[in-house]
Amino acid sequence: MNLDLINNIVNDVKNNKFVQNFIKELQNYLENNISNNSHMNIEKEDIPLVNPTHNGNKIIVKYRDKMLTQRGNILNNYAKQTLNKGQMYYIYSKNSKMTDSYNLCICEEGKSHTIIEASKDNLPNGSRIGSVLRKFGDRYILDEETTKEITEEIFNMKDELLKEQTKFLQSKRIEGHIYEMSENDGDRAWLLDITNCSNEGVEEIEFPKEFLKDSKEGDLFIYKDGQYEKFINN
Repeated sequence: MNLDLINNIVNDVKNNKFVQNFIKELQNYLENNISNNSHMNIEKEDIPLVNPTHNGNKIIVKYRDKMLTQRGNILNNYAKQTLNKGQMYYIYSKNSKMTDSYNLCICEEGKSHTIIEASKDNLPNGSRIGSVLRKFGDRYILDEETTKEITEEIFNMKDELLKEQTKFLQSKRIEGHIYEMSENDGDRAWLLDITNCSNEGVEEIEFPKEFLKDSKEGDLFIYKDGQYEKFINN
C-alpha cells in the first residue's frame, strides 16, 4: 500500500471529531478502571501482623504491637467523641477465608476484639481497609470525614513510633559487643547480647542478608564499626 495513502487515512481519522471524542472517552474509561483496579490490588492492612512495614521501613514485633494498641486507642477515642454519628466500626483487614469479604471491629472498649465478618456486597460503595463505618439498623454507612481523620492520625502515630523504634534499635547495637543468634526467619534475626548477659532477644531488621542465608541459632556475631561481622573465637 502507498505510504502517502496510509498517512492520509491516519490524518482523516485524527481529524474526525466523532472518532476523537470516542478515543478520548475510551482513554478516560481505561485510565479510571486501571487506576481503580490497581488501587484494589494493592489494598493492604495499615498494620500487617506478618512482616509489617511503614513507608517501606520494616517494623519489629515490639513496635507493631505498640502500633496496634495505639490504633485501638485512637479508634475508641474517636468513637466516644462521635457517638452522635452512631456506633463506629473499622475495617482492618481482608477476610482470608471468604472472597470479597472484610474483617471489622467495633470501636468500643471491651468489644474491639470481636471479629465481624462482612461481605463487600453488604458494605457501602467505596468501603476498603481503613474505612470507618457507622451502623444504623442493619445498614452500614461510610463515614468519609472520620475515615480521613483516622487515616491521618494513624499514619502520624506510626511515623512517631517508627522514630522511637529507630532509637531503640540503635541503643541495642553496641560497639564491640558480641551477639548470639537465637532465631533466623530468613528476613530478620533475633539476637541476644551475650556481652551484657542479656536473656532478652532483640529483633534485628538491619542484619546483613548474606549472614541470614547461612546462619543458624547459636552463631556468634560482633558489632564492629557500625555493622555486624561473624565472630570467630580464637
